[in-house]
Amino acid sequence: MSLNSIIEDKLKELEEMSSTGAGEAYDTPNAFSKDEEEDENDNAEQAGYKKVKESKFKQFAKASFLNEVSYNDYKKDESATSKQKVNKSIKEVSSRLLRIERIINHNIKLKTEEGIDNKQYWKSTRNGLYKISERMMRIGEKLRKF
Repeated sequence: MSLNSIIEDKLKELEEMSSTGAGEAYDTPNAFSKDEEEDENDNAEQAGYKKVKESKFKQFAKASFLNEVSYNDYKKDESATSKQKVNKSIKEVSSRLLRIERIINHNIKLKTEEGIDNKQYWKSTRNGLYKISERMMRIGEKLRKF
């Protein structure tokens, strides 16, 4: 194969490549459908694209009980009783606190093994730790009232 034919092949590949870059990352679930309905005719696949499943991150975000909802929407939601909402919320808080505790334990162990002194923290890290500590105290007070 000659150098010219290799170059021509590469040029053809470049002409066929998409030049949209990171613009493809926009959330356009109905980009290939008519109106705002589900793409029943698989227009995306006919256009040379393939449908992908929902990402694990997005599935996890949807599974999270309390997303970015207002209190009124949360209260009016009829999918669960008030008692069920409270119980499910307590379970979710417990689960998240367990993950936070693991993160803290890993970093305490790392700090100890590496011999990192508190004086070596960045100023923003010290401020962050102080704010977290204050916040945890406020949450503890709210839990005692609960």
